[in-house]
Amino acid sequence: MFHTTNRRALGYLASTLLGSCLAASAWAQDAESSAREFIITGAGPDLEANIRAHVSLPELACDAGGYILARNLPGIRQDIVRAGRALGYYQIQHVTRFERVEQCWQLQSDIDPGVPVRINNINIEVASDQQFFRSALSELPIAQGDQLNQASYERVKTELSSVAVEQGFFDARYERSQLQLDLVENIANVDINFEPGPRYRLGNISIQELDALSPEFISRFLEIEEGDYYSSSALLELRDSLNGSMYFNNVSVTPLITQAQNQAIPVDVTLQMRPQRVYAVGLGATTDIGPRVRLDYEDRYRNRQGHSITGNIGISPVQQNADIAYRIPMSEPATESLEISAGFLAEDTDTFRNTTSKLGTTYSFINAWNWRQNYFVNIQHDESRITGEKLVTDLIIPGVSLNRTRADDALIPTRGWRLYGEMKGASDALLSSESFMQFNLSGKLIRTLGPARFLWRFDTGTTVIDEVSELPVSLRYFSGGDQSIRGYKYESLGPVNEDNEVVGGKHRLSTSIEMDFFVAENWKLAVFADTGNSFDEFDDFELKTGVGVGVRWLSPVGPIRVDVASALDNDNKLRLHITMGPDL
Repeated sequence: MFHTTNRRALGYLASTLLGSCLAASAWAQDAESSAREFIITGAGPDLEANIRAHVSLPELACDAGGYILARNLPGIRQDIVRAGRALGYYQIQHVTRFERVEQCWQLQSDIDPGVPVRINNINIEVASDQQFFRSALSELPIAQGDQLNQASYERVKTELSSVAVEQGFFDARYERSQLQLDLVENIANVDINFEPGPRYRLGNISIQELDALSPEFISRFLEIEEGDYYSSSALLELRDSLNGSMYFNNVSVTPLITQAQNQAIPVDVTLQMRPQRVYAVGLGATTDIGPRVRLDYEDRYRNRQGHSITGNIGISPVQQNADIAYRIPMSEPATESLEISAGFLAEDTDTFRNTTSKLGTTYSFINAWNWRQNYFVNIQHDESRITGEKLVTDLIIPGVSLNRTRADDALIPTRGWRLYGEMKGASDALLSSESFMQFNLSGKLIRTLGPARFLWRFDTGTTVIDEVSELPVSLRYFSGGDQSIRGYKYESLGPVNEDNEVVGGKHRLSTSIEMDFFVAENWKLAVFADTGNSFDEFDDFELKTGVGVGVRWLSPVGPIRVDVASALDNDNKLRLHITMGPDL
């Protein structure tokens, strides 16, 4: 009986304790969930933000006693003073205390910042090689009359030190670095004397040897050599040049600063080759040419001199093409090349049928103004049938082109532009069946306007020739289609013959404006207007205009566009246009 009673008593005691613990836990959770606040009065926005950044509320329970809270006050008060002085408030006064509010405590601080200290004189001296520091000194984050901000003062020193490291002044030091305070006048004087010291040079540049590419070829990417002055930007340019060459999938350019001897820093270049051969199959569709299958092949390094081969075949209901190109890197392989190419193109539209066979060579490089410049010569054979007539031409076409693209994003830019210009021609005195000169200029501009993006495109071309009928179809101008004037069928616009059949023109003018804006993540709506035409005489041509709306899906491989456009002179009939690819 006694044993049973004790078991009952123990059970009752255990249940009571468990209930008490659960109740205490629930009360503690309620207490902890009560907001602990830091109330600041009298401070401006900057000072308040800095105080909050310096002061951390103690991790104490809401039921913490007054003595425990009071032990945290000295540290908090010191942090408030430091926060004020960092912004020039050296006469800051405050009353800070803990107060009980409902079920928890809060920290209350009443601030009187006082008169701030202001910058009086700025004296910054660089002992030598001042030319490297002029930009930093011309864009100082402090100026005479500014309220003192110690972070800005430290940023001056950080900028000078950063420039020194970037330019190879690894022994740079501050002979003098003072922030002189006069708390009677509430002014501060900045006095800095910076000694860059000797400028280090590049030591031995060690490039990893590879079986696929010869050391002589890889060394042609280097625009630096042993003995040059050290420059971080030059090493970054080397890395970017090797990365952009398409030979390597991993590039490491490492200055071995700790191994410097006699103020010369060795550099280690480590490379990892990309796969040599690449095969790809692509499927796509546009309204102009319909569904398309594309086969691509690339041999990125055919030999140890970095020669490469690319080839592609494209098949669609309207166009079939086959192209192959052999590329030879020149003395500056990152930007300069000679390419020998051959290609075949067949087109069958509602307007014409044409086959073009081409053999050509192109010398390409980046010129002094950072434009891609190409000199080319193409041997071209065309067989065309248009308006029931057959035309066969053989041309040797030399020419030159310039192009440049700048964008803040390769696939979906919010700001950027592209410009392309070309001049080419042929002469019957130089083994060509016809003589002509042709000039082409096209471009695109993208800007952000508020919540929308503005896109402007233009395309112009002109031909110097007596009769357009002497030109092969591949060199005549037609308008209309996805990339020209939406609302009209592909290459359905241009001069017509007596039977109202489009025959193509000597000139082309077209332009387009478009606005698009987000309606959901990765989805945009667009409105646009296109206008222009192809024609034979500048004093006798008619503008054709199409307007419409579209949807943009920002896919991982670039925008896919679906547009519905109306040709304004075609009884407002609607036409669907589908395109894909980068905006520039």
